[in-house]
Amino acid sequence: MTCSMSDAMKPILFSFRGLFLAHILAGAPQVLAHTTIEYIAHACFVIESPSGTRVVIDPYNSSRWLGYSFPEEVRADAVLVTHPHYDHDASYYWSRDVPVFRAPGRYTVGDVSVRGLRGHHADPYGKEFGQRNTVWLIEAGGLRILHLGDNGPPSRELLAEFGRVDVLMPPVDDLDHILKADELAALRTELRPKIVLPMHYRLTAVSELPKSVGLIDEWLSTQPGVRRIEKDTARLSPFALPKDPEVWVLDPSAHVKPWDERLHQAWALRDDARNELKRGAADRALKLLQQANTTVPEAAVFAVELAELLAKAAHHQEAIGILERTLASGPHDWEYLNRGRILLAQLYASSGNRSGAAEQYRLVLRDSDRSEWLLEAERFLGDSAGASTR
Repeated sequence: MTCSMSDAMKPILFSFRGLFLAHILAGAPQVLAHTTIEYIAHACFVIESPSGTRVVIDPYNSSRWLGYSFPEEVRADAVLVTHPHYDHDASYYWSRDVPVFRAPGRYTVGDVSVRGLRGHHADPYGKEFGQRNTVWLIEAGGLRILHLGDNGPPSRELLAEFGRVDVLMPPVDDLDHILKADELAALRTELRPKIVLPMHYRLTAVSELPKSVGLIDEWLSTQPGVRRIEKDTARLSPFALPKDPEVWVLDPSAHVKPWDERLHQAWALRDDARNELKRGAADRALKLLQQANTTVPEAAVFAVELAELLAKAAHHQEAIGILERTLASGPHDWEYLNRGRILLAQLYASSGNRSGAAEQYRLVLRDSDRSEWLLEAERFLGDSAGASTR
């Protein structure tokens, strides 16, 4: 039996063949291949394009708050940072050869197109850097992926900039730490993403910390189309997205490990030191911070807070020595690195070492986002420049 095609069907089939051929001629292997999204933990994802270009979003610090590590040697061709909090900006884990993008704008990394849009950090956090938050729209392999960082509910103007969103990465947890459930629901209604990849919630499979961030179970129980992927990666194609919207829950990377006992002990000592300071027992606090710094000397938080307490007690040379040793090592999170630099600059200046102070202030200008530190550095360097011309 011979089957013939109706005249009505021929244009449709030929049109489909033409479109498929056009994809091939235009480099279809990249468009039709898969884009891989890997969940590291917290708000950090790695997007790998069909050609192998890897973009890391919001890497976090290994030794503060979260209770788990950042994996070693995560390969990146570029790093995107939504805002300068330590749980979103550990860009110092890569060499300076790897480009780091923080500001709104358009960027190209291999076959990945990136657009940063000016957002606003959710209240009441981030006021020390003006609540800046860059929302990242990443296009890879024909997919459009939107990472919100710690943005609050987007303005109408910002929403209009998003366009089509295939995959939405929002902060969500049962304590409404960043976005409230109804705010996320409204955003999903507006954007209609095919896949939601939640982030920024407590990962109890790895750690019981941080207590100030909620779980995700209650929110998930109210959502239709929930899929627990039970691995840390998802391979996606724009031609094989779910017909109806779904929520995909990825496991954190298997390379993410809970804090070891040393780090737990050091943080407990530091918290005890703060309590002693509230009671006015500065000597006791000093001993506790010395223990914490000895326990985990590689974490700048303990060394810098110890140096601050020593400086208040007029033990300036001891504070300078601790800061010089700590700042020469690394990498350290940006906040405590620049906090240490500010204190070291002040101590240098008070001891007459103005060239040493100027060097530290120049590093603060290069690396810090804190407005009060930037003003202090600019004031000192401006005064020094004025003095040298007189």
